[in-house]
Parts: sequence; structure tokens; C-alpha cells
Amino acid sequence: MSSNDSELRITPKRVGLTALATFCAACFWYRLHMRFRMPFDMFAGGIFKQAEQAEMAVFGHLLEREGGLPKEFGPFRDIDGRVDFPRDWRQFQYRPQSGLLLYGEPDEVCSLSSGGIAILDHKTAKPKNGEDPFLPCYQCQTIGYGLIAEQGLELGEVRKAGLIYWAAAHEDVVSEPEKFYRSSQMWLPFAPKPVAFDVDYEILNEPIKEALRLWKAKTPPEHAESCRDAPKIEALFALQAAVEQERDAFDRSVLAGSGHSTWVMDRIRLRRFQRDQFRRAALTEIAADPATLRLAEDGVLANWQEDWELSPESL
Repeated sequence: MSSNDSELRITPKRVGLTALATFCAACFWYRLHMRFRMPFDMFAGGIFKQAEQAEMAVFGHLLEREGGLPKEFGPFRDIDGRVDFPRDWRQFQYRPQSGLLLYGEPDEVCSLSSGGIAILDHKTAKPKNGEDPFLPCYQCQTIGYGLIAEQGLELGEVRKAGLIYWAAAHEDVVSEPEKFYRSSQMWLPFAPKPVAFDVDYEILNEPIKEALRLWKAKTPPEHAESCRDAPKIEALFALQAAVEQERDAFDRSVLAGSGHSTWVMDRIRLRRFQRDQFRRAALTEIAADPATLRLAEDGVLANWQEDWELSPESL
């Protein structure tokens, strides 16, 4: 990655957060400037990653066994294989304009029997009849990966992009559990539900522009009127700022009363160091128990659906 700290380095999916109906510029500003390493991971991301690995394995098996996909994959039935590409965010990247670098790792880059390639992402969720609130974000994600694949890595012309929702048929298990437990294992069926997007790179223009604007902003903008999360975060910051002011005033008073004793100065420095260590430990605890903050699961701050995406330490 670039060593230029002023450059915005971001995944297409995170750029897509700006397209959410629940988008709050203030929330996004905080996440940007903390490099998306905030301790607000929601839900059980680990099991969803495992499900995604299983979905990719089944998808690959179908291609290898049949040379194509069955009818339930709808608009993607003309996929006839996978395209080799670097599954490494250090290589799967592209600079569409100055000051921004897009990077990531798509789930699938596939060849089409009619020519060109397709970009697909697996989602372990119900498609919600096209009313998934995160659909604009996912559209930016797959189209952004397409831009990297086509113009950055020159893998081919991207002619199709979209999602494969894998919807759990848990109602069937609940109604007839005896059919889904055998050999000491419970079976939960998942059905593929495809959603295709028009491949139009211009849809990325406004989200990228907004992300760059907020990246360059020195202070957060006003939060969205309907956002309930940003005021909570701002209140925490304001409370901590007031606490730090009181502590600094007390330390200055003690230091002055001691005649600026070296021993007192060292004690103050040690106490401040210990406070920093306690804060780091607290962040770890919050990450382990996200319910302590109770942020909205469909908001920009606590979008657990994208928090387990790549977040390289070097960013």
C-alpha cells in the first residue's frame, strides 16, 4: 500500500456506506478517521465467515461438476468457470483518482460463456424481496470490485455483477426437526437467491466524492437528524474531554504545590500512562461485548455486516 498517510485507502463496501438511506456523515467521519478500527463489532461475524466459506465451496463444486450453474442461479447461469485473481488486498487494488485507493478481496471473479467476467459476492441472509437496506452498499461493493478487476488488474470486461443471497430455510427445520437431524448433526438448508446489478461505474462517483470530502474534513460534520448513534458517541467524547480537563487541572495544581518536584512529575506521567493502558483494555472489552454500547445494527457506526471485512493493520 502507499506510504502516503494523506491518501484515503478504503474498500468499495465501506465507500458504499455513504449510499445507505440511514447514512450519517458524522458517524462515517468518525469511522474514517479511526481507520475503521473501532470496537463496535456487532453480532457473530465469525460464523457468517464460516458460512461464506461453505457457500464458496458449493459454488465452486457446481462449476466443476456441471461446467455451469443450475437454474436457481438465474441471471448468472452463463458463468462457466472461475478466473484466477490475487486474493490479497495488497494486490487487488486500484487508484481511480488522486487521493483514494480502492482495495479488497471479492468472493468470486468468474468467466462468462458469452465473454467477459462477472463479479459476485455471497451473502448469508435473506434477500428481503429487494428491500435489503444494505443493497446500495452491496451494489457499490461489487461494482467497485469490478472497477478494480477491469481497470486495475485488467482481468477482463466486467459484464455482470451481483449477489448470491444464501437464505436459511430455518422454518422447515422448526416445523419438521426430525428431518434435519441425523448422524449426530443438525442440518440447516440454505437456498441461493441471486440479485444482479447493472454494471455502471458512474454509481461510484458520488460515494467516492463524499468519502473523500469527509476524509479531508478536519472536524466531523453535523450528524443526521434521524441518527441516534452519533449523539451517543459525541456525548462520550464530550464527557471524556471534561474529565481530562479536570484531571489536567488537578495535576497542574499538585505539581505547582510541590515546587515542580521531579518525583511528582514522574508520578503524574506514570498515572497518565496507566490510564492509557486501561483505555486500551476497555476497548478490548467493548469489542468482546458490543451490547454495552447498543448502537443501531443498521447504522454506519455499528454495521456488523461489514466489520469483519478486511481491515489490514497497516492502514
